[in-house]
Amino acid sequence: MTLFTSTQHRIEQALLKSAVAGDSKASKEVIRLLSSPAYFLAWKMLGNKEDAEDVVQEAFIRLWKSADSFAGKSGLVTYFYAIVSNLCLDRIKSINKGFFEEFDEIEHQPMKEIEWSIAEGVSPESIKKAMDVLSSKQRMAMLMWAYQDMTAEEVGLAMGMNKNSVDQLLYRAKLKLKMELEKGESHASE
Repeated sequence: MTLFTSTQHRIEQALLKSAVAGDSKASKEVIRLLSSPAYFLAWKMLGNKEDAEDVVQEAFIRLWKSADSFAGKSGLVTYFYAIVSNLCLDRIKSINKGFFEEFDEIEHQPMKEIEWSIAEGVSPESIKKAMDVLSSKQRMAMLMWAYQDMTAEEVGLAMGMNKNSVDQLLYRAKLKLKMELEKGESHASE
């Protein structure tokens, strides 16, 4: 961890403490810093605007209640993503009435090197359809990694996983996405 990162985390910790203590300027800054990326993540995970808004609102309530737990060891955004991702996973679990994929059918397939690149001509609709076949955890990890530019380590912090587990989760998600996109291409050419 660099000095800047550590200093930045302490600044964010102080900002959050000020916000919780009632400083309206600090509160507005925390909300400005966290709202958009959190809403985007929740909306992509849940696929529903209202659910995403509810999750982000609940996440802010939990952030305020758990402000003393934020020690500044990670960035405030990463800490908040952990809250949002857990709430999204809880929402998905409740929607699926307790069913949650720990492992998907690809778990036991042999690992092989894959090249991951989106070819020209792949529509956003195809990508969305392919993302929908991922497990909740895979989708969450991919969204943070691909759309929020988080490292595997940061994704791990947000999801409560170690970096190696995140690397494996992302690998399987990329493989599954590639297979789905190729399947879509073969249907389109028929």
